[in-house]
Amino acid sequence: MEMTETLVPEHYNPNQLVTYKVINNGETTYPTSKVVDIEWKLESARAADRQLSSLRLSVSNLEDMLPNWLENEPDTGEIVSDICQLFGFNPTKDVEFEATVTISGIITVPLAELNDFDIDSVDLNIDANSYSHDVDIQNVEVDTITTL
Repeated sequence: MEMTETLVPEHYNPNQLVTYKVINNGETTYPTSKVVDIEWKLESARAADRQLSSLRLSVSNLEDMLPNWLENEPDTGEIVSDICQLFGFNPTKDVEFEATVTISGIITVPLAELNDFDIDSVDLNIDANSYSHDVDIQNVEVDTITTL
C-alpha cells in the first residue's frame, strides 16, 4: 500500500484560540475556541449535511412513488394517506380531457366592407382556465365557424 504524506503548514496550530462570530436566532455572539474544536464542529456539520442530502433524496423518491401506490395498490390507501399527512405531501394525478364548446357572438363589420367580409377569415383567440384545479390547455382548435 502506497503511503502519501500530508504537509502541515508551518503556521498551523490546532491549539490556537480563535474568536469568531456566531448568529443564532438573530442574536450575535463571539465565542473563543481552539482550532481543533472548530474543526470537529465543521466535520460534524459536513456529516450532517451529507446525511440530510441522503434523507432528502429518500423523501423525494418516496413522494414520487406515492401516486403509483394509491392507483395500483387499493389496500395501501390508508397507509399512503398517513405517510402523506406525516410528510405534508399532496400527490396528484394528471387526468386527460377533451371538451366541446359552442361559442356564439357578434362581429361588428363596417358596411363598406360587408360585401368583401368572409367569416372564415376571422381569427378567434380562445382561452380556457379553471379556478378549482391547475389546468394545462395543450391544444385549442376552431373546427368550423359559420354565419347565423
